[in-house]
Amino acid sequence: MSQSKPKITIIADFPWSFFLQGAQGRGGGQANPWLIQLAEEFVEYSDEFEFHWIILDRSMRWGGEESKTWGKQYFHRLSRGKIMIDLILGYRPSRFRLLKKIKSIQPAIIHCWGTERPFGIVFNHVKVPTILSMQGVMAAYKEIDALPPGLCWKLITAFEPGFIRSANIVTAESEWGVNQVKKIAPDAKTYQVEYGVHRGFYDVEYKPNNDQPYALFVGTLDKRKGLDVLIRAMAGLEGCGWTLRVVGDGELKELVLNCGLSNVEFMGQLDWKALQGELSQARCLVLPTWADTSPNVVKEARVIGLPVITTRHGGQSGYVLDGVNGLIVDPLNSAGLAKCLSCVMADPAYAKKLGAANHEKDREYFYPKNTAIGFVNIYKSLIQ
Repeated sequence: MSQSKPKITIIADFPWSFFLQGAQGRGGGQANPWLIQLAEEFVEYSDEFEFHWIILDRSMRWGGEESKTWGKQYFHRLSRGKIMIDLILGYRPSRFRLLKKIKSIQPAIIHCWGTERPFGIVFNHVKVPTILSMQGVMAAYKEIDALPPGLCWKLITAFEPGFIRSANIVTAESEWGVNQVKKIAPDAKTYQVEYGVHRGFYDVEYKPNNDQPYALFVGTLDKRKGLDVLIRAMAGLEGCGWTLRVVGDGELKELVLNCGLSNVEFMGQLDWKALQGELSQARCLVLPTWADTSPNVVKEARVIGLPVITTRHGGQSGYVLDGVNGLIVDPLNSAGLAKCLSCVMADPAYAKKLGAANHEKDREYFYPKNTAIGFVNIYKSLIQ
């Protein structure tokens, strides 16, 4: 009798709309887009492992459940009640739903994604090895007073240390992320696994629009991403001959819309196809973040070949090197940011030189297959 394949249960916010629309990205209503490319890459390992994805979905009727097979993998969508009630009850409703499904699957490993969700609540109630993959690090955002507003996020953040400490293995996508985990749990067993870039970005060429040059910001419109600093920098650059295009949504949307600056354009949310078009023609990407594990758009920009203006406050500082393939604003303030923007935007040849540096190296580093290999190696080590 042949030996059955080990079952891997992945509990994550996988976007169910992928099955109808394909890969659209965050701007297309698909949060956590790195999960899409991971599922696509896991197809290659479906003869070696049996993958079961579990998703909690508030849009489903309570008690409802739906299952789907794609790419030789199994996806199970379970209903979830109101978040605040779940939090007040210590995530017990979610724990009950998840453990019931886990019991029916009987996995060899449980792999949960993110401390922003209740998934890690199962760790202390199972007897198989567990993995927690960090997305954001709530404690780091709290430290700089950059949590999203409201009681809900304060309660969510309170669960993070327990989730980290109860997982057998914790992964983060950058050295910065690993260091933040170690601040919370110094004894945690950690691995760095970069969450790469979707293959669709590898076909996009860097062709900056030099007739109507623009710098591009992409991300959540909030203070953590440094958007307020960026708007102040642009206020000192009016009449510069180029514009800043802002892509995203968030609490500082009104700041962008009402800033009264002729050199700032608000683009709203863009799906991947539209975003790729904007990235292709931008002279540079600018992301003056105060805290980020490893921003998707920075990785996407480097795969395409854009120079990046950013900060040391995040995982991107591990591959955006000052004066090599981008510029680092340090310390982060509006004057320093304006200076870096002027250097790149005033000199197309310099922008092209920065973008070309380490381009092939960055493309190889962010190849999505590497993410799958990293996790498969961890799975094998736990099973053995």
